[in-house]
Parts: sequence; structure tokens; C-alpha cells
Amino acid sequence: MTKHISAQHERSGLGPASLILACRLSPIVLLVMALLGCGTQEAAKPKTPAAPRVARTKVERGPVIVTVEVSPEPARLSDEPTLTLTIDHEQGVEVEMPPFGESIGNFIIRDFREPLPESRDQRQVVRQIYTLEPTTTGALQIDPMTITFNDTRPHGDGQSHTVETESLTLNVLSVVASDAPSLADLEGFAAPVDLPPSRAWIGWSIGVAVVLLAGAAVAVAFITRRRRNEVERQLTPRELADRELEELWRDKTSREDVKVFYVRLTAIVRNYIEGTTGVRAPEQTTEEFLREIGAGERFSQEERQRLKEFLESADLVKFARYRPQSSDVDDSYHRARRFVGLAEGEAAA
Repeated sequence: MTKHISAQHERSGLGPASLILACRLSPIVLLVMALLGCGTQEAAKPKTPAAPRVARTKVERGPVIVTVEVSPEPARLSDEPTLTLTIDHEQGVEVEMPPFGESIGNFIIRDFREPLPESRDQRQVVRQIYTLEPTTTGALQIDPMTITFNDTRPHGDGQSHTVETESLTLNVLSVVASDAPSLADLEGFAAPVDLPPSRAWIGWSIGVAVVLLAGAAVAVAFITRRRRNEVERQLTPRELADRELEELWRDKTSREDVKVFYVRLTAIVRNYIEGTTGVRAPEQTTEEFLREIGAGERFSQEERQRLKEFLESADLVKFARYRPQSSDVDDSYHRARRFVGLAEGEAAA
């Protein structure tokens, strides 16, 4: 017993006198000292920060489970909450994802992506992930989302069904409650102190210099932007389309996400058509656009047919979740270039 106590006190740095005193202490005192030591060690352990809260709704119908999650809850006005739509369904069930941006409410969409589907235990999981920006504070509503699926399993009914999620409420705060100032934190008046000699002129001089430099920087930025806008206004629709197609092709991020790539590609072609013919192509659906050009003489029959094939194939990627091959992506890009007359030696498609 004495050796054991001696070893413990050597590690703790106690001298011989302290050791003799410890041996004379009653067992109850030793027990209290041990508990206090354990409490100190536990208090020294770092606390793990709490995970952000998540607003969640989940609904199941037959072979399909739909989950909508928004994090963090609550969020600051300066935060960018993440909304994740997850659809977990059995193999053999065909699921139609909701249209882009549906039911988002009073939020700006800052980013959107669809990860590759995951397969596990004879089920498939698909997701849509939105990065949002609140436009106001308060309890903001995310409306129910509707998902359509066809039960084409061998033992399924082969019918079309719909699943509707419940609405979600995300509380958006202007400032976190713990950061808000409190009147209880105010202190009384301090005693008067003697002021040092005034050197206010130094601060005024620095302030004036900063204002002048800031004004010069703003003026330079304004002039530069104005000149850039003048150059852009002088570009022809074909030159503008050329520049935008080159930027799209060099943007590897867009090429990796084929849906984003086709959205930007068709927008360039539609803007070119509007700039050269006056047809409000960017504001029309593919069906409306084809109906309008079919009634006029702006395009030949061959051009109308090629435009129809190009836009309808792009719609399959944007809205029907069709996954084109790499060669299909390259072919769509070059067809767009040929249409705006940018490929050397080739006619408009």
C-alpha cells in the first residue's frame, strides 16, 4: 500500500513530507481527493461542438421513400442553407424528379447539383441538392414537393402514382440570439478622465486620404466597366455567341455536369436567334418556339428540322434525366457552332 501511494505521489511531484501526511489521512479524505481529481480531468476534456439542427420531412408510399432536409435550422440571413431532396426507391420503379426550383419559395438558388445515383440492397437513391439564400427574415415556407413514379416492377401494378411531401418551415434570423446585445450588459458611468493633447488632425488627414483613394478606385472601376459594356454592346449576335461558346467549352465544371452544360448551350443558341430574328426564343418553351418559327419564313424547312432535333435532344438531358455519352455532348456543341455560322467552311445547321 505504501509503495503504491509513493509511486502516485512521485508522479504528482509531492515530497516526502506530503507523502507521510497522505498516509495518515483517513480513507474518506482519500476518496474525496480521488473524486476531485477525476472531476478535474473530465472538466479538462474539450467539448464536441453540437451538430447543426436539421428541418426534415419524410413520406413513404409503396416502394418509394421521399425525404426533404434543410440545414441549418434556424439560419441567419447571411447563411446559405442547404436543401436536400432524397428519393429512395426499389429497383424497377421509374421516378420523375420535380422540375428545377419547384416549391423553393422566398429563396434565391445559389447552386444546384444532382449527385450520381447510389444503389444498395436492391434499391436506388437519387438526390437533388440546392444551395439557397434567404431573401427576408422570419418563418419562411418551403412548399410541398410532388414526385411522380411508375411502378414497373414484375409484381407492380404498372400504374403512375404521386408522392407529395409535407411543407417545411425554416426560421431565418437577422442575428443569432446569443449574439444579440442585452441592456443587462450595460455598465454604469465611468469616472471622468483627463484627455491627452488633441491629435485629431492626424485622424482627419488619414480619413480624407482614405476617402480620396476610395473615390479614385470607384471612378476607375466605373470607367473600366463602362468601357467594357460599350465593347459588349458593339458585338454582333454572332460574335457574342462565339465568345460565349468558347467560354462554355473551356469551363470544365459545366462539362462535368451535363445538365448545366445543356442549359447554357441552348441559352446561347436561343439568345443568338433572338438577336438575329427578333423571336423571343429565351422566354418560350421548345414547343412554343417551334410553333412560331414554323408559321414564318425566317428559317428553311431543313433549318427548322435541325433546330427541332437539337432542342428536343437537349430537353431530354435537362428535364428527363437522360445521360448522354461524351460523343453526344461534343456533337451537340459543334451543332450549335454550325448553327450560328462559326465553324469554318460549314453552313448553318
